[in-house]
Amino acid sequence: MSLFKARDWWSTTLGEKEEFDQGCLCVADVDNSGSGQDKIIVGSYMGYLRIFNPHPVKPGEGIQPEDLLLEVQLQEPILQVEVGKFVSGTEGLHLAVLHCRKLCVYAVSGTLGNVEHGNQYQIKLMYEHNLQRTACNMTYGPFGGVKGTLGNVEHGNQYQIKLMYEHNLQRTACNMTYGPFGGVKGKVVNSHG
Repeated sequence: MSLFKARDWWSTTLGEKEEFDQGCLCVADVDNSGSGQDKIIVGSYMGYLRIFNPHPVKPGEGIQPEDLLLEVQLQEPILQVEVGKFVSGTEGLHLAVLHCRKLCVYAVSGTLGNVEHGNQYQIKLMYEHNLQRTACNMTYGPFGGVKGTLGNVEHGNQYQIKLMYEHNLQRTACNMTYGPFGGVKGKVVNSHG
């Protein structure tokens, strides 16, 4: 006898012949609704960006139209999507989209609908970083205890540190580790050049 039962809570099928990777999925309150309701953000190699607001379904029911908050086709393939505090001067969450040769940061917002069609969602480009090399993936976090977020984009066997908030490196870095080393409260960054 098992203590747990696995049940389908929500599912969907995305596009025909679209390709995805492990970095193409992210879950967060990307529109800063404050309701605590996380959304599912999905990007594809075909350039489609979709944001879902899933709700539990009854057996036999499919996805509801109102579950899809936003679907937009960007001009380039999407390698990875992440949500974090990527814009200085604001505490809100923003959506970072990694393309082959650039990193774009968007604000996601919704407008309350006055008719039965529901709310309307849109994205607004806050800024973009053009990359000198083709990107593979990225990581982000409050490295070094900085307020905000510092990002790291991997280019094959090389890394490029991108400033996403107020933090400057004194020398060129080739790798980085972080953590609470030596019992120090907060995060310490160790950069090797």
